[in-house]
Amino acid sequence: MLGYTQKRYKRIHFVTNKSVFCVEFFDSYFTKMSATLLAVILSTFLKAMLAENNATACPRGCDCDGDLTTPGSQLTIDCNGLPHSDEEQLTHQLNSFFSTDHAIERLTSLTIRNTNLTSVPASICKLINLNTLNLDHNRLSKLPDNCFTKLTKLVTLSIQWNSIAGLQDELFDGMQNLVNLDLSHNQISFIGLRVFSNSSDLTSLRLVGLAYNKLMSLEPWWYYRCIVGSDTSRVTINVTENLISNFTNELQFEFRCGMKQEAQLPQRNSASAAHVEGG
Repeated sequence: MLGYTQKRYKRIHFVTNKSVFCVEFFDSYFTKMSATLLAVILSTFLKAMLAENNATACPRGCDCDGDLTTPGSQLTIDCNGLPHSDEEQLTHQLNSFFSTDHAIERLTSLTIRNTNLTSVPASICKLINLNTLNLDHNRLSKLPDNCFTKLTKLVTLSIQWNSIAGLQDELFDGMQNLVNLDLSHNQISFIGLRVFSNSSDLTSLRLVGLAYNKLMSLEPWWYYRCIVGSDTSRVTINVTENLISNFTNELQFEFRCGMKQEAQLPQRNSASAAHVEGG
């Protein structure tokens, strides 16, 4: 039978405000450990601590409210519209922040506002557990392809008070849980024919906010949105305060007998097109 001798352990703890690193050695070996090896361990620890702090730090010049300590976390980043903030640097900081496992796994509600961002940081498209995304009061000029379609749990998407010029096809494809979509107060002058016209897509959508934009005409996509509603779950499409002067039909929509008629044609006036409701 092999014999065993009792060995004592020596344990070293390296502690930060977020993590505890523990290195355990046999006591007999610890006394023989070289200073070089200890230096390597300390260097590795310091690099890990620095990377952790950089990845979870609030962007410079911004205020952050919330944390990523538990599942279902909510976070608000408000950069106060600082004119001297660098968009490239801010985008880099946000991408570092949201690329961490904690952000991807735990974040369910995110607000980023009062920044000079003109495009959506790519890392936001990876936050697959988000159910609320608010990007109001930024400078976004275009929404990215193949981004929101990955956020299949999203229920509310608000991108008001930006500079978005238009909505391209396939922008919201597959977002079957999306209930509220608000794009009011932008510069939207065109909407791709297939953005809202597939009645088998966006089946949960009940609010489309497009007020205070630059639309000059309106395709009958609003009909396909309204027919998914019901008496107890109405669909509201707000296109007030646009420049709409006529209704077009590039979709080649034809109303046929037996089709649902609950949706009402939006009224036109000299300044805007009004509410559309259906159910």
